[in-house]
Amino acid sequence: MSERHFTTRRGFIAALGFGAVSLYGAWAAYGAAPLLFGGRKDAAPEPDAHGSHNGHGAAEIPAETGGHGGHGAAAGMAPEEFRFEHDFFVRKYAQKDGSVNPHADADAHGGDAHGGHGHADAGHDHGAEMASVEPVDVYLMAQKFAYSPDVLQLKAGVPYRFRMMADDITHGASIQLGAASRIIRLRPNVVTEQTITFTKPGEYLVYCTVYCGQAHDAMQGHIVVG
Repeated sequence: MSERHFTTRRGFIAALGFGAVSLYGAWAAYGAAPLLFGGRKDAAPEPDAHGSHNGHGAAEIPAETGGHGGHGAAAGMAPEEFRFEHDFFVRKYAQKDGSVNPHADADAHGGDAHGGHGHADAGHDHGAEMASVEPVDVYLMAQKFAYSPDVLQLKAGVPYRFRMMADDITHGASIQLGAASRIIRLRPNVVTEQTITFTKPGEYLVYCTVYCGQAHDAMQGHIVVG
């Protein structure tokens, strides 16, 4: 190889190397270099306006106050707490005929479903009041082969927060609401919530929808709405 060709080739390699270094320097200046020259290696993403660190700016999901979305699982109530509240509910509101009426105390004192105001305050807008009130808590336990309580006395137009749980094996609770029904799956030691408002007086059947043994067909309860 002639000295001229060697010198030309050496100059080409040197120019190529200089160009690569210049390109890398520009790359590092923008913080995109993969080596330690770059200033952004392993940089943690900055939190967004809601404190999220996922880089997508996802807003925080607010804590639930009632049911678990579309699944209806109650947030935070342990099975032991449910059993305690259920037993207290049944004892406190038990009637002589064996039914359970959460309005018994208010009715005895001439009050309405929410705070004993009665019906003397005719000037109030009861439609708006009912829309803003907290639901009345009702506890329903499912076990072979019955519901506890097996008869509930409720009122039309009042929202009820049904808190339900199976005590032994998986059961179902179908509440007939006229031509339709609401079917709820009840799992052992899992508290489920559903808010229901009965719009018309009448007797509503509750029956098990999950086969639970030989007496499955006899597993029924009743909700008497006045």
